[in-house]
Amino acid sequence: MRLNSQYIRTQLMVQNILKRNAADTTLKNVSSDITAVAKKASSQAGRASKESLSKLNYSKDSIVNHAGAFRRAYEAANDRTVTDTGKETKINAQNPYVSESDIRKKILDEKYSKINAMNKTKPDPLGYIKDKYKNPNSPYFRNDLSAAERQAAYDNETEWLFKGKAQSYNMQDAAFRNVTFNGEVETENEKVYQRSQVNKQLQALLDQYHIAIPADAALTFTITPIDYQVKVSGTDDEQLIHQIEQILQSGENSKQLFLHIMKSLSSDSAQYSKEAHQKYQTVREIYEVTGYHLKDLEVVDGRYVTPSGRDLLEVYKEELEKDPVLKKTAHLAIAHYGAELDRLAEAEYDSVPDFILSIDYSNGSLRDTGQKKSYGTGDTAWLRELKRRTGVND
Repeated sequence: MRLNSQYIRTQLMVQNILKRNAADTTLKNVSSDITAVAKKASSQAGRASKESLSKLNYSKDSIVNHAGAFRRAYEAANDRTVTDTGKETKINAQNPYVSESDIRKKILDEKYSKINAMNKTKPDPLGYIKDKYKNPNSPYFRNDLSAAERQAAYDNETEWLFKGKAQSYNMQDAAFRNVTFNGEVETENEKVYQRSQVNKQLQALLDQYHIAIPADAALTFTITPIDYQVKVSGTDDEQLIHQIEQILQSGENSKQLFLHIMKSLSSDSAQYSKEAHQKYQTVREIYEVTGYHLKDLEVVDGRYVTPSGRDLLEVYKEELEKDPVLKKTAHLAIAHYGAELDRLAEAEYDSVPDFILSIDYSNGSLRDTGQKKSYGTGDTAWLRELKRRTGVND
C-alpha cells in the first residue's frame, strides 16, 4: 500500500524524537522507547490516521535503528536500588527482574492490542488479516515486510483476534528487525544482574554491622547444604572471620547465598556433581516437608524410618496431602522422591558426597570459583565476547 504524506511526516517526527530523547530515556514501567515514541509522534501529528498509526515501527520504510532504544528500555526496567528494609535477611537469591523477552512481549502487546481493535472494525477481520499477509493480489498486501515478518504479523494478529490477548508470540516481528536476540545471552544477562543485586545486598549487610573487609582481602565463603553453615577462609583475622560468619548465618542470608551460588553454576563447574545435587534436592525436600533430616534417621529393611518407627515416605505423603495445592501433584512427588530415598538408603547417606558450595569475595564483589564464567564485577569480558559472536546488540 502506498504511504501517504501524513504518514511520512509522522515517521520523520518519530526519528527526531528518538534523537532528542536518546540520552535521557527512562521507563517507570516496562514500556519500550519504540511504543512511547510512536504514541508521541502520532499525537503530535494530529491527523495521523489509524492506518498510519498501525505502521509505526512496522514497515521497512519506517523502521529506524531501535537497538539503542531497546537497550535503554532493558537497563531502565532493571535499574533498582537496594534499600535497607530492616529485615534480618537481606540477601535474596532471586530478585525481581525484567528480561529482554518480557520487554519484547510488552512491545508486542501494546502494538497488537491496537491493531486488533482496528482489525475488528472490518466486516471480515480474518479475511482482512489474510489479505494483508497471505494475498499478494490484495491492495492491502504488506509487500513492505519480509516473508518472515508477514508470517509473524499474521500469527500475532490472529492470536489476538481469536483469543482476545496474546498467549503465544512470534518474535520474528518487524518491530525487532534491527535488534538481535540470543537465548544464551539472555540467560547470562540475568545471572550478571542477580550477582549485582546480591553484591549490593551483601554490602548492605556488612554496612549494617559496621564490618569493613580490607580492599586487598581475597576471601572464600563455603556453605554446607540444609543447615547452611558458613565457613570463611582467606584471612588470618579471626575476628573478621567470626563477624562475617555470624552475619551471614543471621536470618536466611546463608541459605539465600547458597541458592545464589547454585543458580550461578555453569556447565563446567568443578563444584557441580549430579549425585551430590540429587542428594541435596532429596534431603532438602524431605526436611522442608516433614522436618526430618535424613542424616539423623535410621534405615530399616531398606527404608528410612522416623524415631517412632514410621516409614518416612508415609509421613511425607501425609504432609503433602494436607495441602490442597500440593495434593494435586502429590503422587508425582511421592514417586520421584520415593525412588531417591530408596537410592540413598541403599547407597548409605555418607557414601554420597554433600553438595557443598563455595564462592570467592574480593574488592566488593562475589566471584565464582571452579568455572570459566564469573559473574563478578569486572569479570564479564567473556559475556561481551559472547554478544559479539552471536551478533547481539550491546
